[in-house]
Amino acid sequence: MTDSLRALKFLVIAMGVVIIIGTAVVVVTIFQRASTGWGGDQPVGPAIEVVASDAAPSSGFGTRTLDVPRGSRIVDMIAEGDRLFVRLEMSEGAHRIIVLDTVTGARLGEFEVRGSP
Repeated sequence: MTDSLRALKFLVIAMGVVIIIGTAVVVVTIFQRASTGWGGDQPVGPAIEVVASDAAPSSGFGTRTLDVPRGSRIVDMIAEGDRLFVRLEMSEGAHRIIVLDTVTGARLGEFEVRGSP
């Protein structure tokens, strides 16, 4: 055999070994994820620290009604600390942000978002 044929034979064997090892890694990874779940023991999202507050009533605040103007719709809500910000889109296109206390359920106030003339 010539040197070029020997080199070609060596490369073919080496590539075959790499393919077999790569296939084995893929199979082992699929088996591990199927048996432990995709996330394993890692948390899915950022950890949230919960701090107990003396001001929080143990029984909750019951059912509260949030009155919104007719024709408006809730666009989104964001909780930050003990505040809940509810963004409304009004019927005329303006936006309003209502601020609620999540501990007591009280309506703390609201912001009207207007475009400049």
